[in-house]
Amino acid sequence: MELLVVTGIIIVIAATILTVLPGLREKTQKKATKAFINRLEIAIEQYYNDSRSYPSSGITNVKNALAPSGSTSKQYIEFNDSEVNGNDIVDYWGNPFVYATPGTQNTGSYDLYSTGADGITSSSGSDADDINNWSR
Repeated sequence: MELLVVTGIIIVIAATILTVLPGLREKTQKKATKAFINRLEIAIEQYYNDSRSYPSSGITNVKNALAPSGSTSKQYIEFNDSEVNGNDIVDYWGNPFVYATPGTQNTGSYDLYSTGADGITSSSGSDADDINNWSR
């Protein structure tokens, strides 16, 4: 009888853990992407303070402006291997960030956003799981 009770308790604990884990991973990826956007914003603003202009549109242009390959150019950010894929800066789902200047949401500066876990954005420019720099 005691063995059945212990087995039942273990099954309940295992079921609870298995239902919570997928949500924790998603939350962790969202928080990490928000923190990465904050890092990118700081680097972009430092670039702006030095050059009085934002990098031209396109995430590849941002990558080249903030972390140039030449040793004589100023480097504003250092990317980890997991944060870049070729010439793209990618989020924690592996999707490239989207960057546009001037922005449609931040008309005086730039729009920077992740397309989230699904990797798509609706035609209106945002999706429910997108993480951006204008609606925080």
